Amino acid sequence: MSMLFPKIELHTGETPMSWASRQAAFHTGGRVVPFLNDLGIPVADLARGKREAVVRLCAKAGEDPAEVIRNSIVAVGLRRFELCGQEFSAEFTTGPVTRFCPLCIAEDVDGHRHPGEAMRHRVQWRLAPYRTCPKHNLPMSDIRMGKWSDMLHELQAVPEALTEQLDVARTGARREPSPLQTYVECRLKGEAGAAWLDLQRVDQVCRAGEMLGGLLHYGPATKAAGMTEDMWDAAGRTGWSLLEDGPEVIRTVLAETLKGCLRQNGHPSPCSAFGMLYGWLFASRLTKDPGPIRDLVRDVIIEHVPLVPGQMLLGKAVEHPRLSSIASIAKAEGLHSKTLANVLRVAGVIEDGKEQKSVRNVVADYAKAKDLIDRAKRAVPVTQVPDMLSASRPIVAELISLGQLTRIQDHGQLQSKLGKSIDGRSVQRTLNFIEGFGPLVEKPPETHVHLAKAAEKTRVTLRAILEMLFGQFLQTVYRLQGCHGLEAVLVSPDEIMACIEDPPPNASNEIRFWMG
Repeated sequence: MSMLFPKIELHTGETPMSWASRQAAFHTGGRVVPFLNDLGIPVADLARGKREAVVRLCAKAGEDPAEVIRNSIVAVGLRRFELCGQEFSAEFTTGPVTRFCPLCIAEDVDGHRHPGEAMRHRVQWRLAPYRTCPKHNLPMSDIRMGKWSDMLHELQAVPEALTEQLDVARTGARREPSPLQTYVECRLKGEAGAAWLDLQRVDQVCRAGEMLGGLLHYGPATKAAGMTEDMWDAAGRTGWSLLEDGPEVIRTVLAETLKGCLRQNGHPSPCSAFGMLYGWLFASRLTKDPGPIRDLVRDVIIEHVPLVPGQMLLGKAVEHPRLSSIASIAKAEGLHSKTLANVLRVAGVIEDGKEQKSVRNVVADYAKAKDLIDRAKRAVPVTQVPDMLSASRPIVAELISLGQLTRIQDHGQLQSKLGKSIDGRSVQRTLNFIEGFGPLVEKPPETHVHLAKAAEKTRVTLRAILEMLFGQFLQTVYRLQGCHGLEAVLVSPDEIMACIEDPPPNASNEIRFWMG
């Protein structure tokens, strides 16, 4: 294969397309597309960093492909690219915009008779966060001609624009590169940064920093679509301080921002508080993973904003929000909203004095309400418990007093019928416990009697006998076949009196009282 002569050296940090453009200017005096066509290299393949195109160009130009490949932004998927081992989205590049430093270009061509052979485009200039030339502390210039060839970033095609930008640059303001830009440079060199940032993709770090900074620097009313490159640069500088401090600081700042922006109903408004950050993360067409920032924002919203159970929030359903309106909780849990409001009010989960008609806007801590809701769903009216346990009402009252049966709300002032109901789970536990007694007998032994008869014969309260029974202080307890619940239980009056005379260490004062 014949090689081009003389050889045009590749400069450090130069893009493959820039190198090809300089060779075209030197060898043909023309543009890069015809030059590459003559070499049998599809221009689109070189623009996308395809290895075959790069290797063929190097073979023709007598260059080691390693450095050229290292400077290639390679397409690795749909709108996905890679550079120096770092993968990022297409938005991390400048796209069809050609970015450059006019003073760097002026230095390139200084002393050359043919400027087209000297001016070169740097690979770093292809990256969207690279907005300041670190050599000249100059804001970068952008050119877009509105042609398909913009994707080639061929400086030789826009000499007039370069001259215009050079005149502006000579009198323009100066600034140092942003720390976010410096982080990108260091990361592409393989240098380590903050651990939690290095675990993210480089484009995720930059976009999160710019969006956070845009919100804090310009306020929630500013739209991302109206931001200039200088504004994005300022946003990146502001956002970097948060990124550097870590996720907990970000969470705190977001929470304070959210709590300071309330709707008319008094609830925080994420849309109004987070502005462009909210718009970015909540966009219906967000197909790229934005990184940990999404979970941070999601957690803050869940912590402070009333949500509907099952509501989709940033790609995930919120099954049990921390906060939710009474109406939303009641609908999700299958309860009447006024009933639920009454239960939660009595339990102290929501404040007294809220009108029932306003339950749509009354907010409760879902986690605190959940246990009450589960108990409410299993509520058993007190009047039904005697039949369920086959016990008298006095026995049921004593079981409640002992805590063996628990009310839906164990509260000093049970204001609702539901609150006075018995938790069905405690009824079932009591039945299971009774069924564990044994053995079963066909008729009562002469030494054993039913609970009420035992209280009559011993003159000991039902409460004390029930405590002995459920505390397992009695050694022999029988159950009568064909009977259910406590009606089947047979106890020994002699054992009851023996327990009275010599109570176990963990016996209550109720039992000790009968010692005399």
